[in-house]
Amino acid sequence: MSDSTVRAFVAVQIPEEVSEAVWQVQDALQAHAAMRGLRWVEPDDSHITLKFLGETPIPQLPAIVEALDGVAERMEPFTVRLGLLGAFPNVNRPNNIWLGVQEGERPFQRLFNGVEVALKRLGIKPERGEFHPHLTLARVPRSWSAEQQSAVGNLIGVVELPEVPPFTVSAVALIRSLLTPGESPQYMRLGNSILGQAPPLAEDEWEDVPDDDSFE
Repeated sequence: MSDSTVRAFVAVQIPEEVSEAVWQVQDALQAHAAMRGLRWVEPDDSHITLKFLGETPIPQLPAIVEALDGVAERMEPFTVRLGLLGAFPNVNRPNNIWLGVQEGERPFQRLFNGVEVALKRLGIKPERGEFHPHLTLARVPRSWSAEQQSAVGNLIGVVELPEVPPFTVSAVALIRSLLTPGESPQYMRLGNSILGQAPPLAEDEWEDVPDDDSFE
C-alpha cells in the first residue's frame, strides 16, 4: 500500500438485527469442539462482498462511487435471507466458513452483474469465477492439519443453526479496508449508493437547480 492508494471493496452491509443473529450462529458453531479454534469474524463488521478491488488509486474513488450510484439508481431494494452454511473451497478442506443467501440470490446476482459492468468501463477487471453471495463467519487457521479441517467440514450441513431474520438490501457501499498487524481489519465506508434513488447532486451542480420561486 502507498499514500496514493487504498485497499477497497464493494459490498452490501448488514443491519444490526442481522449482526446480532450472526452472533448466535457463531455461538452455536462454537459449541462444537472442532470449531472452537477458528478465526471468527466480528459480526458487527459483517458484509456481503460484491467486488474486491484491492489497492485502488485514490483519484479513481470518485469515479467508482459515481459508477455505483448509476447501478443503484436502476435497481429496487430487495429482500434477502441468510441460512445456508457452506465452506470454500469445499467441505473436505475448508478454509472459509460462511452463511450463504437462501432467499434473494437472483436480485443479488443482478446487482453483482451491474457492478461488474459499470466498473469494467473504468478499466477494473471482472471476476473470473461464479458469484456466490455469502457472509463470512470464520476462517480456518493455515496451520491446521487435514484432520482438523476435515472435522470442521464434517459439521457443515449437520449443525442446527438459529434462524437469521430476513433483511432488505437497500444500498451498495464502497468500503476501505485498513489492515493492522495482529488485529482485525478496520473498515471505513467511502460511499453509499441507495437502490432505486437518483444520486445526490454534487456541490457544483446546485447552481443549475432552479429556486422554488421559479415554479410560481
